[in-house]
Amino acid sequence: MESIHINQLGYRPNDKKKAVLPVDAVEFDVVRICDNDVLYSSKTGEPRYSFASGEIVRIADFSELTELGEYKVVSGENQSYPFVIDENPYGNLSQAVLEFFHYQKCGVNLDADEWSHAACHASLAHVIDKNGVKTGEKKDVSGGWHDAGDYGRYIVPAAQTVAQLLLAYEHSPNPDPVVLNIVWFEIEWMLKMQDKKTGGVYHKVSCHNFDALDEMPDDEKEELVICPISATATADFAASIALASRFYAEREEELLNAATRAWQWCIDNPQASNFKNPPGVNTGGYGDPDCEDERFWAACELFVATGDEKYHNYIQSAELSTGLGWRDMGTFGLIAYLLHTGDKADPELKQLMKHRLMFAAQDIYKVCKSDPYGISLGTNYRWGSNMDVANNAMTMLLAGLFEKTADYQAAALEHINYLLGKNALSQSYISGFGSKPMKNPHHRPSVAVGKTVPGMVAGGPNGNTRADSALHQHCSGMPPMKCYVDHIDSCASNEIAIYWNSPVYFVLSFLGL
Repeated sequence: MESIHINQLGYRPNDKKKAVLPVDAVEFDVVRICDNDVLYSSKTGEPRYSFASGEIVRIADFSELTELGEYKVVSGENQSYPFVIDENPYGNLSQAVLEFFHYQKCGVNLDADEWSHAACHASLAHVIDKNGVKTGEKKDVSGGWHDAGDYGRYIVPAAQTVAQLLLAYEHSPNPDPVVLNIVWFEIEWMLKMQDKKTGGVYHKVSCHNFDALDEMPDDEKEELVICPISATATADFAASIALASRFYAEREEELLNAATRAWQWCIDNPQASNFKNPPGVNTGGYGDPDCEDERFWAACELFVATGDEKYHNYIQSAELSTGLGWRDMGTFGLIAYLLHTGDKADPELKQLMKHRLMFAAQDIYKVCKSDPYGISLGTNYRWGSNMDVANNAMTMLLAGLFEKTADYQAAALEHINYLLGKNALSQSYISGFGSKPMKNPHHRPSVAVGKTVPGMVAGGPNGNTRADSALHQHCSGMPPMKCYVDHIDSCASNEIAIYWNSPVYFVLSFLGL
């Protein structure tokens, strides 16, 4: 019975190696699989209560074992899934997490094994107003990535994804040059979403409704509609496109022109309201009542890119905030200012920003230390909790650029361990990896083909089980870390999304995994 929770891929020789035992066992062995020899034996830690899993658990620490091989942790009748100690236990994980974006491509003939399809969503799309009425304008907005398990394309999560992938490229000890080509495919689509007359950016393009779950992208033939310009989409566009300008020197002028026009729209429309789906449109909304963090991020990136003091003036009067998710983008702005403004920075403001980042990382780290599984969610497992897992790890790694400590890297690595099976369900949340990987995602191409695209990160446990019937049927009344079901109908726990893969890729890249 595989009831001992562990990273199902494995560990490098010098990594911290800890398994979680949800049984009251005081001793454990690490057994080599090829010959059943016991390579390491020790006592477990003191009992600890996991509020997230609702269990008393013990920790089995076998960090002292460094001999290469394939193993399992055993305690009485309980054991873990197999894992390896190896110089490269992760294999092609990071490449697969990145390759996922290829499978999400829209508007092109996709060559992707079983998931290949003809160009989809290539027709002109109708611009509609806030009342859902067509304006008479049609636009070519082909390209980009399908956002998640559906085929909509949305600027707000696209901006987060682009930023995290580019930052992964920037901070990786071994950057993969293919990242820039992959991201450029999304940027080309984002540029099409900008209104040429005003500089504002349309919030999203999709059909009016989600299509059938077993339908391939090129089978979705319904009318495409472009929803109105929004403040968050425009500010996110300005920020992420300005960020991109330093990675694509040959397109710098084009990108900065687009970013500055978007910024001007934000300045000219300070009271622009929160985005809401127009009547008749029922696809993802990504509404955000507060766009100040997005504007702050945009000002920081534009100041880095241009040195223009008008952006600095805005930054100096803005409220500082933190966050790496599509609703809260403040940390992206902090990092841009802290790392790339040089002697143009306001020293006091820079110190204040550094403190804000440090406080955010320290708060995350404190939760990690108190959690038996070593992660940072406490009991707050919401829709897309695995994004929070990866974003929190990313926050600690970024803070570690300014506070030299191995603690943050070790804590970030525990978050990868969690995603690969060291959790209360012994569930690997990345398709195609581990002994018990996610196999039944809420992802239309995977459902249509009957085979799961590899390298996708599932949304993860969601304490609000009423968010979908499949989750509620299987997990009602369960503790939050166990509120997950590997089922195609569970959009609330088993959907995938571009902005869930991107922070995982950042962490893997930063750690050189």
